[in-house]
Amino acid sequence: MSYLSPYDGHVHLRGEEYAEHKFLKLAFRDALVVGLCGLTEEPNPKPHLIDWKAIEPRIKEVDHYRGEIFHGMNIGLTHNRDQVIKAIKLAKKSQESAENLWEKRIVGDKTYYVDSTGNMGIKNNDEQLRNWKIRQQNRYTGVSKGHFEDEDSFKGEFDYQKPITHSLRQNPESELIQVERQIKYATDTKFQGTFVIAHTSNPDTIDFVEEVRRKQRRKASPLNIKMEMTWHHMLLNWNDYAHHKNRVKMNPPLRDQKMQERNLEAVLVGRIDFIVTDHAPHPLERKDSSEPPSGIPEIAFWPQGIRLLRKFGIDEELLQKITCLNTLETFKIPIKPRIVNVTYNPELWTAYGYNPFSRIDQKYGI
Repeated sequence: MSYLSPYDGHVHLRGEEYAEHKFLKLAFRDALVVGLCGLTEEPNPKPHLIDWKAIEPRIKEVDHYRGEIFHGMNIGLTHNRDQVIKAIKLAKKSQESAENLWEKRIVGDKTYYVDSTGNMGIKNNDEQLRNWKIRQQNRYTGVSKGHFEDEDSFKGEFDYQKPITHSLRQNPESELIQVERQIKYATDTKFQGTFVIAHTSNPDTIDFVEEVRRKQRRKASPLNIKMEMTWHHMLLNWNDYAHHKNRVKMNPPLRDQKMQERNLEAVLVGRIDFIVTDHAPHPLERKDSSEPPSGIPEIAFWPQGIRLLRKFGIDEELLQKITCLNTLETFKIPIKPRIVNVTYNPELWTAYGYNPFSRIDQKYGI
């Protein structure tokens, strides 16, 4: 099968917490097999990618494995005001370094508005607003991505013996509430960059953002809002807990089947800007424990996902935009992607101990 080499704009390569599992090496193995032209790493491995002291050795580590695959990073923001100022300045400098592609490694900043893997959550509203002000004060017009959930809106408790309780607790409304809040903060502080909603999981969020974008176009607003969608939020739903239990636990969680189908439809009609994986492996023994971490391996699914979108009738030009071209344009990454010939290889899942998309493979073939 041939397609334009994708750019995966949301992956977790892991770090010292799982050094013996070689997840970083496996990610680039998978990226090479599925034909990625590049990927962007999120800032929550150990150590967190929040300053040059952590980023410089990470670049050297990654460069052992990436070959010709571009590797970018979103620098993480924290509670510390001085750290935020320095991080924004680093991101601004890197994003303006268009002359040398391999020096353009920080492609945006990232905020977790809830604790997820790595516990980097900034949950205080005053600190959230302060960070938007810092972006504007530093004339930052780059890309700011967020993990949008509102912990105050969570309901109930997670019971590892009932995996669906994760989806019920971290409910879809919590995503929409946080998106609404942060768009207001970004607008109030006159942020003139690109506002990216990571791994959008609630179709009501999509509807809300579409309405905001319509109003912005009428007012010629400088705020540019973009949305990611993962393969799992458009193809899997909470029925998959019956197949994999907590092995398919992730943040934000799987939604019900109706929401999943609405997410897929949004992708097919061009309402989503980027397809990403949120690739985030964990050791199988931890996923099967009484305290299962969130995240699944996913890079290996790219060929199957593209095949299925074609099967569902997606326009080919739209497919190229949401799997590659929109990302390169938005993040100003001067890569010229090529057409690659790829065969989906389910054997890649063996290294992780399971295939989170096994139901999809069985339903649609491989």
